[in-house]
Amino acid sequence: MKKSSNISTEIRSIFLNFFEKNTHKILSSSPLIPKNDPSLLFTNSGMVQFKDWFIGNYKPDFKNVATVQKCLRAGGKHNDLENVGFTPRHHTFFEMLGNFSFGGYFKEESIELAWKLLTKELELNKKKLVITVYHEDDVSFNVWKKISGFSDDQIIRISSDDNFWSMGDDGPCGPCSEIFFDNGNNFKGGLPGTKNQDGERYVEIWNLVFMEFQKKKGSLKKLPNLCVDTGMGLERITAVLSGKKSNFDTDLFETIFKDIEKISGKKKNSNLENSFTIISDHIRAIVFLLSEGILPSNEGRGYVLRRIIRRALMHVHKIKPNVLILYKLVESVVKKYSDIYFELPKGKNFIKENLKNEETKFSETLGTGIELLNKEISILKGDKFSPEIAFKLYDTYGFPVDMTTAILNEKKITLDSTEYKSIVQLNKNKQKKSWKGSGEIKENNFLVNLKNDLNSTNFVGYDKHEIKAKLQSIVVKNEFKESIRAKSENLILIFNSTPFYAESGGQVGDIGSVYNEKNELVAEIVDTRKAPGDIFLHFVKNNNLDLEIGSFYYLKIDFERRIKIRNNHSATHLLHESLRQILGDHVSQRGSLVNDDKLRFDYSSNKPLKISLTNKVEELVNNSIRSNMKVIIQNKHLKNAIDEGAIALFGEKYPDIVRVVSMKDNDKKNILTSIELCGGTHCDYTGEIGFFKILNDSSIASGIRRIEAVTGNEARNHVSHKIYLLDEIKEILKATDENLYEKIENLKKDNLNLRKGSTTKTNLFSTDNILSMDNLKVYFQEINCESKDLKNNCDIIKNKFDSGIVVIYSVNDSKVSIVVSVTNNLVEKYDSVELLKKIIKFIGGKGGGGRKDLAQGGANFSLKINKLKNSLKKVLEI
Repeated sequence: MKKSSNISTEIRSIFLNFFEKNTHKILSSSPLIPKNDPSLLFTNSGMVQFKDWFIGNYKPDFKNVATVQKCLRAGGKHNDLENVGFTPRHHTFFEMLGNFSFGGYFKEESIELAWKLLTKELELNKKKLVITVYHEDDVSFNVWKKISGFSDDQIIRISSDDNFWSMGDDGPCGPCSEIFFDNGNNFKGGLPGTKNQDGERYVEIWNLVFMEFQKKKGSLKKLPNLCVDTGMGLERITAVLSGKKSNFDTDLFETIFKDIEKISGKKKNSNLENSFTIISDHIRAIVFLLSEGILPSNEGRGYVLRRIIRRALMHVHKIKPNVLILYKLVESVVKKYSDIYFELPKGKNFIKENLKNEETKFSETLGTGIELLNKEISILKGDKFSPEIAFKLYDTYGFPVDMTTAILNEKKITLDSTEYKSIVQLNKNKQKKSWKGSGEIKENNFLVNLKNDLNSTNFVGYDKHEIKAKLQSIVVKNEFKESIRAKSENLILIFNSTPFYAESGGQVGDIGSVYNEKNELVAEIVDTRKAPGDIFLHFVKNNNLDLEIGSFYYLKIDFERRIKIRNNHSATHLLHESLRQILGDHVSQRGSLVNDDKLRFDYSSNKPLKISLTNKVEELVNNSIRSNMKVIIQNKHLKNAIDEGAIALFGEKYPDIVRVVSMKDNDKKNILTSIELCGGTHCDYTGEIGFFKILNDSSIASGIRRIEAVTGNEARNHVSHKIYLLDEIKEILKATDENLYEKIENLKKDNLNLRKGSTTKTNLFSTDNILSMDNLKVYFQEINCESKDLKNNCDIIKNKFDSGIVVIYSVNDSKVSIVVSVTNNLVEKYDSVELLKKIIKFIGGKGGGGRKDLAQGGANFSLKINKLKNSLKKVLEI
């Protein structure tokens, strides 16, 4: 190969071209969020998107495939996060090159392909390669010997699990053959399989797994289909071909290092090398996670992202404190990867905006951490600092332990590092034990397998609303039926063709009717969904007449309902573009629901939509409706559509040919131009939407907001009702349009003054606030502070409160904020989150969250807060 300054790009190209020439279908990388797999938090290897093919859940689409798969190992079962920066080859984000076969070829062909690619295409020195095989795998041993010409001692037989791979305890498994590269005797480390195998001399570059068995209760059973699963890390093979010891010395990280130096004004020297390495690794993971719409949060994937960001920011702080650097590195990553992951440039502003917000928040967190640390130091007795508190500062507030240690050293206070490390390890072990998967629901296996038995449904519903179709299958309780009698319950009907739209992309499925050739009503379809393989499932609660497969029926959708749905769907596109114009093009769709009543649109934003901005958004949408633009729908190649400006949903995997929905009028001002990838139904002209009105804008998660809106008659009825209510309020208050606002403001001030007069303010912590409830103590107090300061005040109270539950609250601007905390000795018995929810419910609010030992929530002010103290035992159910 021709070695350039961009070796990694060359390797990707050579790899894919080689396998394409050798009868492999080249497929694009699947998202980092696995589909239909509750067992994984992230895609951690190339085989994940083919897992159901390997397991046999359904028939493979192709016999031989090859991919360059983006992977992440930073959460759940597979977590390399803490190793990054301390080894030359550990990463959070990485790319895995892989070729796979599902009965197309097996050991001999797989080994021959690997040998040709490495020695012929990539021109690796044969003498530098070392091969390992499973000790009982004579076939692989002999194939390697024949193809490579190596002697017996150059092909190492290994008896450990290192060379026998399995997919879970009862999954497919088989021997594997690993290919190592010898860096030379200047590096430490022995041959694979020896006692001193750990070291930098021998680097594993490719693993070939031959799945030929199925584990069943400890025994091995031969599989009917022999499969191949291979994986070669792009970062590792790039380092080998670049002649580098470390993956971080390759072109994959070079630009990032230069940008860190440029932005920070610091050089990558021996003192800062560890920090540069960690930042350069983590920024790639951050960019790719954000590019799939994952936002920092306190749970699940969002929590992993937040940990990665904060770990990177700790090292940014080491290089240059109190400066925002991380979000400025996004450009480097996007530029490096945009040729292969061409959706990245579209999401660049979204990524930068959300990363900058998190970076700003963490700067504030660092300040909070220093403040809390100083408080702990002020009440410390002696010169030994608690490792538990040091860990809490790190785990809860993201405050780095080395900063804690540095501040303690200045004050000649010691921290037992051994005990601290044991607490960290204990927490890791707890996380592994408590790991229960991603929380997603796996699809019904029977429905997944339908694609093995049935052809795809021909969907004609974009153009037709009723058709004659042949009934292919009747499904009742996951069983096929040849026929079904009248009045049967819970049927699924599958036709060869249908006008019914299946629920997808946020749009609900169509409903309608099935008639026979005598025009008799056979059944009412109450929902339509799609199974893998584009098989449309028509759900029927019960049928009026008998049904028989092979017979023809007339299918008619509820067209009045469809019109409302399609109008609402087109309105979501206009709303999306309006938000991007008003708030900025960093705004991204995070979900939607479109039915015949209303539309719901979730979008990324860290700020509420003010009334003035809401009016601007509505004005833009309604101007575009009144302009009566034609809705143009075209099929295009995915890359061409993206290059032409079409918006794609983050994290979505699209086919090569996509449906592009455009609404634009280049001749008029204050009119939106919307171009999106979308498979839903739409109106022909925007004027059919009629009128658009936003009902509300609310926060549903950190950095994500939800708009609910209505169109057409629903919008008109909503406005009429609001006008009626306004007239009623004016009559009650004896007000006019001119003085209504003033009267309401005066009422609000009078009410606030009354409440302040009846509210008792006390000093922070008093034994008078401790309530005894049987054998449990509860500290209860209203505190005169901002809601954001409640947690800090709670920590101070807990330091003086030996054992029990702390409940404190504050009232500000007609809002009640509440913090509930359980002391460490009681967290196994009581959950702060559950206790908080009971209190919030009592005072008439919703929501709230946190951890078992600390939770916070709030609600609109209610006089019930004054009754909480006396009702606390009953409310908490203790």
